[in-house]
This record gives sequence, structure tokens and C-alpha cells, in this order.
Amino acid sequence: MNKKIAALVLALGMAQLSGNAMAEPQGWTTPLNKICFINSGSISGGTAPAGQVTVVYGPYTAKCATTYHKFQLGLVSVKVQQLQGGAWTDRSGAVMSPASQYGSGTYRLVIDNTRKQTSTVYGGGTFSVPL
Repeated sequence: MNKKIAALVLALGMAQLSGNAMAEPQGWTTPLNKICFINSGSISGGTAPAGQVTVVYGPYTAKCATTYHKFQLGLVSVKVQQLQGGAWTDRSGAVMSPASQYGSGTYRLVIDNTRKQTSTVYGGGTFSVPL
């Protein structure tokens, strides 16, 4: 069996075992190292304390630059931040459901409560990010 086909069969089999990784649609001529996989799952609810930045999901590293990062966390404004030069930089404004192609890199989803004097309670949600 061709090595590329064997690797693809193995990768797809492992994705089925994990239950949360799937391949983005690609053509049959796409090299295996160019196939983008997506990690999807749920985010637990909690409380973001007043005066703090609370990490809701992450950090995670995306290697595929062309796949969307999608988050839904109910009626709470969140920000997507990227690690650049050892510091976290906002990649999105405070929005309800960020969804964009942020490129490759290390990211996290946060609730920025630094300007509030009250806690923010958030319910659960979902994420879908590239691997």
C-alpha cells in the first residue's frame, strides 16, 4: 500500500477514535502535511472575577492558517488573543461569537473583565479550532 494512503487511513482512523477531530475538505491530490484538522468541543461555564482577564479556552496552537477559529459562549463578549513575542495580543475585539481565520500560532479565548467592578457569569459554549 502506498505510504501516503496508509498514513491517511491511519490519521482518519485516529480522528474517529478521538471523536472531536475532523479533516477540512481537501482534494485527493492534497499532500498529507497540508490537510487541516479541526478540534471541536465544549467550553464549561464559570465566573470571570472583576478586574481580571479570565482564560475561557486555551491556550492552543493552530498550525493551519486557512481554517476558521469559531467560538460561541452565549451572551458574553470574549476576545481571541495570540501569543506574540512572549505577550498576549488581541486578535479580535470584544464580540459575542468570534469566527475568523487568524492564521497559525498560539491562541486563547478570554473574557476581559479588567475594567469592570463586578464578576461576569458565563454559561457553557462551544469551540472549533484548527490543529
